[in-house]
Amino acid sequence: MTIPQTETALPKFITIAELVAAAKISRPTASRKLKTGEIPHVKVGTRVLILASFLMNLESAAWAVVK
Repeated sequence: MTIPQTETALPKFITIAELVAAAKISRPTASRKLKTGEIPHVKVGTRVLILASFLMNLESAAWAVVK
């Protein structure tokens, strides 16, 4: 059974490149944090996928500190 997705649906996973662009961190920093487990991820073959909810939680935590 497949779940239909609309164009406005948020992705469940993001790539390292998308994380680097959104979080404004370097690729080596992202790789180091993936390796230490600070960023939860899954490997599918050679691809590394990060839960999009991690990035949303990171943004929420950052805004909580700013307030």
